[in-house]
Amino acid sequence: MKKLIYINAVAALLIIASAARPAHADNDDRVSCQRYAEIPVALASGQPAKYTVSGELCATEDERRAGTTVQLLIHGATYNHKYWDFGRFDGTRYSYARDIAAHGFPAFALDEIGAGDSSHPPSEQLTTDAAAHVAHEIVQGLRSGFITGIPFGKVIIMGHSLGSVVVWEEAINYRDVDGVIVTGAAHSITTKFLTSNALYPADKDPRFAHTGLDAGYLTTIPGTRTELYFVAPDFNPAILPVDEERKDLVAATELNTGLPIVTSTATLAIHVPVLTIVGGNDFTTCGPNPQGGNFDCSSGAIAATQEAPFYSRDARIHACIVPGSGHDVSLAVDHDLQVADAAAWSAAFVGQRNIGDRDDFENRRDFDASDRSLPWNDDLPWNCGGLAEK
Repeated sequence: MKKLIYINAVAALLIIASAARPAHADNDDRVSCQRYAEIPVALASGQPAKYTVSGELCATEDERRAGTTVQLLIHGATYNHKYWDFGRFDGTRYSYARDIAAHGFPAFALDEIGAGDSSHPPSEQLTTDAAAHVAHEIVQGLRSGFITGIPFGKVIIMGHSLGSVVVWEEAINYRDVDGVIVTGAAHSITTKFLTSNALYPADKDPRFAHTGLDAGYLTTIPGTRTELYFVAPDFNPAILPVDEERKDLVAATELNTGLPIVTSTATLAIHVPVLTIVGGNDFTTCGPNPQGGNFDCSSGAIAATQEAPFYSRDARIHACIVPGSGHDVSLAVDHDLQVADAAAWSAAFVGQRNIGDRDDFENRRDFDASDRSLPWNDDLPWNCGGLAEK
């Protein structure tokens, strides 16, 4: 398998039921996370909901109310929902899901179909169309309250890497989200990433050799993840062995069906606000691509200008660059900057209703002064920007 990342889409259906596991609390910021298992899904409109997916909701008690804006988090290839809630290393918490909830936006992190605790259908069924349809079902389930019992008011869909392509596809085909956040992806894939040959059949890997999955499920070759996903010095070395140990699967079909949309203008069909967050040294995005281009990750305004031709005016495209970070911005030393970017953008372009009798969101916007929202920058932090001509 020589090419990694890829995409495409299908139709609609609703979630019917869910099963919850016990919650575990985080005492630092009143955020608790609860697991929801066996959520029934279909892979396309009109098909039976014969598969299930799992997810985890992180929220404060105040945020578990009807009408709140929720973020639906879609992980990238060879990850699962734990990418968004990775744990503590040397006293530092790496959890986008908990941190964004602490700043006003509850987060539902999904195990994509074919990964984590979700069902693993025959790999050839797992196109990006199918993945986008499953994401659509979860969006509808979050709005209706079928999944968590909370009918959320607005849904921001956020992806990482291949998950970002699934997010694009969901927003293009179903038009049922209020905002889109893309991380670790843009409308360019570097030549070095496409020729890295870092994936192989998971049945050849000691971690997955006895799972009985077909050879169309792939994982990363041992020893390749550091170059793909991290850039020194913006990572904690203690994360690397855990990242290797927790690696997950991706279907070759999902990868292969994703490529056309990455380099196409299909995202012109997205008519809600869009934010792109990329590490300044992202191996997959920043640099020369096979089309003869060179994606420049030197500033948010420059990245937004490069992305603008791929979006409608309604998208009001903005971009943020996490300086020095690699592909996995959620696992970078400077991961808090991604939280600041996403929280400020979500408040400015989608909104989070006041909770209770006070503006609790404002009370929780306690970023470092250097990360504070800047009124002259569309209320976004210093590392973000809109179109260069603004």
